[in-house]
Amino acid sequence: MDNMRDIANKRWFMGKGGKIDSVTEVARAGIAGNAIVIVRVSFDTGENRSPDLYAIIENENCIGGILEAAFSAPRTRFNAGAGEIVFERIRDFTTDMPQSALPAIRPLDAEQSNSAFASDRLFFKLYRRLQPGVHPEVEILEHLEKTRFSAMPHFYGSCKYIDPAGNEYALGILEERVSGMQDAWAFFTQGAQPQEPLVKAAQENFAKAARRLGEATAEMHRALKGLAGTSPQAPEIPFDKLESLIRNAINSAVTSGEQDARELLQNVAASLPRLREIAAKSFGTADTPLAPQRIHGDYHLGQVLVSDGDGSQARNAPTFKILDFEGEPTRALDYRRAVRSPLVDIAGMLRSFQYASAVSGQDSAPCERAFLEGYANAAHLDASEIRQAAAPYILAKAVYEACYELEFRPDWFRIPARALLELS
Repeated sequence: MDNMRDIANKRWFMGKGGKIDSVTEVARAGIAGNAIVIVRVSFDTGENRSPDLYAIIENENCIGGILEAAFSAPRTRFNAGAGEIVFERIRDFTTDMPQSALPAIRPLDAEQSNSAFASDRLFFKLYRRLQPGVHPEVEILEHLEKTRFSAMPHFYGSCKYIDPAGNEYALGILEERVSGMQDAWAFFTQGAQPQEPLVKAAQENFAKAARRLGEATAEMHRALKGLAGTSPQAPEIPFDKLESLIRNAINSAVTSGEQDARELLQNVAASLPRLREIAAKSFGTADTPLAPQRIHGDYHLGQVLVSDGDGSQARNAPTFKILDFEGEPTRALDYRRAVRSPLVDIAGMLRSFQYASAVSGQDSAPCERAFLEGYANAAHLDASEIRQAAAPYILAKAVYEACYELEFRPDWFRIPARALLELS
């Protein structure tokens, strides 16, 4: 960036709203005529927040040259002045995926909490905000690659920054970019306008796909069982935050005269004591068909690729590739690396089917049922037992969604609101 203070305008900057005091370069590694720079963002003393570290590529359009030089050997190290930057290759390049594919990597337009760079064959994710410690996505991808888990893109390697004190910060991952696939959210919402029922054949094909996704999810959990993690943590359900957001939203609805919105908010507010009681009782029992282990942690249809094709015409169940194993980026690494019930992932996907239903106007029940049947079949469990055990996790997810929608997409609040009212 020409002006380091431009960092505040980047979508991936997580200090939004904070007053920046300074942006200081703390490390720089020159690679292939380009550079990886680590900067420290310090905030005004009145902000009462610790400084953050961010990774910056000096010339993002030439990142392919950095990656070609860095992944030329199983392990390469680059002096960064204060510390070093280390690249580790987990998988060798092959004749159908040569190292010569690396220079073609360029920035993608999509930017969220991280930044994406890709060619037609390879994908590099740069973690912008750096946190010390083992990164969940790096260790999960390395573990799954070694176990030859097939429902994910091939993982080629990662890079990290090691500061002078020996603290390690994950910088990014390099993996295969799979062609001929689309994200599962688009797949399950395509081909139908709201309130226009799908024909029976199309419904059956979507259910077939959902069943296969359930099987792939169970296979993912089976592959992750051998990976250690941090201690289990009690679910954090933001009931207090939701109550506060609802109060504010009710006041706004009264002021603007939005009668229907106010009634929905009041109904959800009235259900919260009962939902708190249900959560307290449900999470207090140890009776569950799925023991805590490493999981995906942020599982929904947008985190999955599906083989190309029209769901209304596909004759065979499609194949899936699961992505983005970093968990919720705003959470601490220890939380994201904790062993948790696979029901967290199952609940996340069931809620995602319900969101897709709200968008497409189709009934989500057939896909939800098929997903659970596929999972149960692959995990040798009973589908109805899994559904029952997932209920408190669906509740926790819906509370989180309700908070998010009230903060950022109020028009979508009706979707989690419906789930909360049904659960109460």
